[in-house]
Amino acid sequence: MFPVSHKLELEDGYIYFIVEGSLAISATGNSLIVGNAIEYMPIGLMERYCPLLNFEYTSMTPLVVIKLAEADFDRIFIHSGPERVIELTKILIYMTIFSLDLHVERKQLTSYQTIKPMLFRYLYRSQTHKNEREGLAAFIIRRTNLSRTHVFRVLADLKEGGYITVEKGKLVSINKTLPEEY
Repeated sequence: MFPVSHKLELEDGYIYFIVEGSLAISATGNSLIVGNAIEYMPIGLMERYCPLLNFEYTSMTPLVVIKLAEADFDRIFIHSGPERVIELTKILIYMTIFSLDLHVERKQLTSYQTIKPMLFRYLYRSQTHKNEREGLAAFIIRRTNLSRTHVFRVLADLKEGGYITVEKGKLVSINKTLPEEY
């Protein structure tokens, strides 16, 4: 088990799986979080096939990780039958969906269009990572570099309009369809 803020160092020849907790992914030397690893996402698989990638992995909550040798990974997921290949394919599809969501978020025209999908990401993450302690505003600011004042203003307006419910800084629910424009 690793504590919060632990930097997971990947060893060559191994693939890691998060069994419990949340792991932030960022480019080496850049504090802007690119994304979060979901449970059972194979960490190190991208680096295995594209060694030029250089990510840092930091635990956002206490973290439980399983480490597999690449040969064991191949034996379990590729050479042991179609059911395991299907499971790996599902994991890779989820990874792709999260990556596409991140790409779309970064290409938004306005700050509100950036914040809007972050609300859904945060809600999903809070439901799947029960030990997560990061507040909604911090979650958005750390991933977008939007100003703190603007993020708080947008969240306050959405809350006042009854669009979202926030308790103790955490998004509890999205109550109705969010407006297209702000």
